[in-house]
Amino acid sequence: MRFKKLQKHISTHKIEAAIADFESAIDFEFIPVISKKSSYVQHVSWVVSLLILLIFFALVEYVFANHLHDSWMSPLPFYIAGPFLAVICGAILEKFHVINRFFITKNERNRQVQERAERIFFKKQLHELESQNALLLFISVMERQIVLFHDPRMKFDKMQQINHELLKILQESFKNQDFEEGLLKAIAHLKISLAPHFSYGKEGRSHKKDQNFVPNKLIWWND
Repeated sequence: MRFKKLQKHISTHKIEAAIADFESAIDFEFIPVISKKSSYVQHVSWVVSLLILLIFFALVEYVFANHLHDSWMSPLPFYIAGPFLAVICGAILEKFHVINRFFITKNERNRQVQERAERIFFKKQLHELESQNALLLFISVMERQIVLFHDPRMKFDKMQQINHELLKILQESFKNQDFEEGLLKAIAHLKISLAPHFSYGKEGRSHKKDQNFVPNKLIWWND
């Protein structure tokens, strides 16, 4: 699903209400980020344009050599128009995610999505939390990748298992096009899983040094 359509299918208000409910009970920062893309794709339109141009020139050569060799028509106008047509087609096709994924290897997509998730984590200064309790859920639409990135300093043995469970929930829901429901289920599962370990004590959240370090927002990342 494309980025703009995804925005229409997910109620930001519902997700943010679920985050607020989660963080009111759990001493943990949870930040969901949905990004249009993570990979460098500026080269794709030019590669596609070049391929289209080569195919177009080969087609012109074939037609004139086999069908129009006795014609008064000249191939020159087609050669002049070819580059313009190729650039336009390349710019249009580059907007399709399937085209971008085709020209980027799976390993490279995984690497760039992971790096983008880490950059956003540090850009939001989540590494400055004294409690070290922070989890970034990063969804990159174009690559169809989900990354769960938590503070590298965190010492919680069950975090890897919880990450695996969250990924399973999200992947199954997204496969069925239930994007909003998947996010809500993931937040609910995270709350249940962390409650025995990170619930607030009698003093409540107001006494915590890191209280509401990051606003309870669903972040739409489009750059």
